[in-house]
Amino acid sequence: MTSKIFVDTNVFVSIRDTSDSTHNKALGLFEKLEKDSSQLYTSSDVIAETLTVISRKLGKKVANDWFEDFQKSNLIEIFIDQDKHNEARKLFLQTRSKNVSFIDCSSIVAMKSAKISIAFTFDKHFKKLGVKLLS
Repeated sequence: MTSKIFVDTNVFVSIRDTSDSTHNKALGLFEKLEKDSSQLYTSSDVIAETLTVISRKLGKKVANDWFEDFQKSNLIEIFIDQDKHNEARKLFLQTRSKNVSFIDCSSIVAMKSAKISIAFTFDKHFKKLGVKLLS
């Protein structure tokens, strides 16, 4: 049975940033997931956030290279349309934790829409939002 897994921004950034403390773990797990039968998903909001973070941390060229690699990959992009955006807005307003970002909320909405229950992320607060974390 194929596993559906949502990949978060911090994983993409960690894979590109060799100085990141989670780099080796992120790279190893990502490569393992690509080899097995997992279907990897992310969202248009995560892509935008990843491009911004990589550009600021590592430079525009590294961000552009990441985006080219993403476009060639088998990752499935979930587009955050107006309905998903509005649902994410409601979730963000209901969430009390200051550590949960709007992009986290849109990721949760994207995961629900695609019936994904597992996230590949290093953000532990996803667990509080009812998401299983890839370990």
